[in-house]
Amino acid sequence: MTNDLFIVLNLKSNHLNEQYSQSIGSPIHLQKKQMKTPYILSLIISFFILQMQTRAQSYFQKTYPMSNDQEGQDVLPTSDGGYLIAGYTNTSILYDCDLLIIKTDAVGNKLWSKTYGGNKPDFPYHMLATNDGNYFLIGYSQSYGGGDMDILLQKIDPSGNQIWLKTYGGSGNDYARDVTATADGNYMIVGSSNSQSTTGQNANLIKIDPSGNVIWNKTYGGSANDHGCIVKQCSDGGYIMLGQTYSYGIGNGDAWLVKMNSNGDTTWTKTFGGSQNDEGVSLAVNSDDSFTFLIRDSSTAGKDIDIRVVKTSSTGNVMWNKVYGGSQKDTPKMIQHTSDGGYVIAGISRSFGWINPDMYVLKLTNSGDTTWTRHFGGANHEHCYAVRELSDGSYIAVGKSASYGPDIDPILLKINSNGLLSVGLTEYASLSSAIQLYPNPNKGELNLDLSNFKATKITVLNTLGEMVYSKNIENEQKINIKLPDQKTGLYFIRTESETHSVTNKFIIN
Repeated sequence: MTNDLFIVLNLKSNHLNEQYSQSIGSPIHLQKKQMKTPYILSLIISFFILQMQTRAQSYFQKTYPMSNDQEGQDVLPTSDGGYLIAGYTNTSILYDCDLLIIKTDAVGNKLWSKTYGGNKPDFPYHMLATNDGNYFLIGYSQSYGGGDMDILLQKIDPSGNQIWLKTYGGSGNDYARDVTATADGNYMIVGSSNSQSTTGQNANLIKIDPSGNVIWNKTYGGSANDHGCIVKQCSDGGYIMLGQTYSYGIGNGDAWLVKMNSNGDTTWTKTFGGSQNDEGVSLAVNSDDSFTFLIRDSSTAGKDIDIRVVKTSSTGNVMWNKVYGGSQKDTPKMIQHTSDGGYVIAGISRSFGWINPDMYVLKLTNSGDTTWTRHFGGANHEHCYAVRELSDGSYIAVGKSASYGPDIDPILLKINSNGLLSVGLTEYASLSSAIQLYPNPNKGELNLDLSNFKATKITVLNTLGEMVYSKNIENEQKINIKLPDQKTGLYFIRTESETHSVTNKFIIN
């Protein structure tokens, strides 16, 4: 099986030869040799071709080169089947950046891009689809407002036209990390501010109406620096905020969970962390009012940075606590619910793949067990900042890439439910069709038959995402892998070619 799809239709005396060729990131090329079929048959075949083309282009990896360095920070699906990327771009002014929006079609082709900002840095962290069919961009601005840095909230329509722009803050530094809709039709901004404190940064919540007018504005924290990263509304009408505190806990920076009532008054607080720096970065509110959240963890002995996932009850008591990552920096960025009751995580990993960091996507069950882990990128730096499940069970992920052009560019992935990029109509998610793996289960020694897959690298991971085996290969078809020191249990083996990867499970017993 090659990476190309060839379809030949022979219809009695009328001969039609249609050849399709699909590679990741490029459109299908259709070459017509003869077309003498009747009109109705032509329509049927055209419909068939359209369906094949749609299926073949379901998954993709795209970058968007421009004249300056730029990144994608967040991505949302749009009503026309395409995607909207929010990020930033550097400008010709030294140390300046502007907000960037890129609109794509369903297969990731850029339709248009727009930038917004002044002659100082303006930066978006996240994006939110508003109740009226438009979009919020949330971040900070040094071009607008009255302070050194102010919270920036910009509203745009689906065509990227600015509807309005608002700033919030005082004379100091104020910035926002996220904005969320509330049940009463309003919105909540979360971030940090030192404009209202003489001792340092405080976490900041601002409730606004749909026009951006402030309903209330509150800060949270102690005598040191405290930051808000994400806020969600709970079923009781109150709010849960996740961030980082230096005022409470051990004092070297702990993840910080704050529960409030509907007026923003604190109900309880919890801290999570070890002796080093730990930061809460993303949170999901579960259907039973429990919370699952990400911690950027640098407290694990012998490791640099890990992805820690904690699930607590509705009162903040820990239900489970698990760590994912290898021996180098593995940084979490976003956690989202998935339709199967589990979670998907966006991050950045130096532990797996190339020496430089890769986009890192993890799929977990609702109890935190690893379903699969994937990394994407080339020889240089790639980061993944956001991942979201789509209605068809696939995933869209966005970040930055330095491997596919002279500059740093936004990168957009659409991967299937197994976390893989498909090529044409060949799924490659099943090793039974492309790669033979045996015996399975095994005693720590297994064989790979790569006769139908031109592989360049093999990696074996345990359920924590730690690499336990890696081998670069060239033109080898029979590979013997020995894992004599590994414990019994489930493992993942990833086989990579130049264009895509295949991952399957095996068991050591």
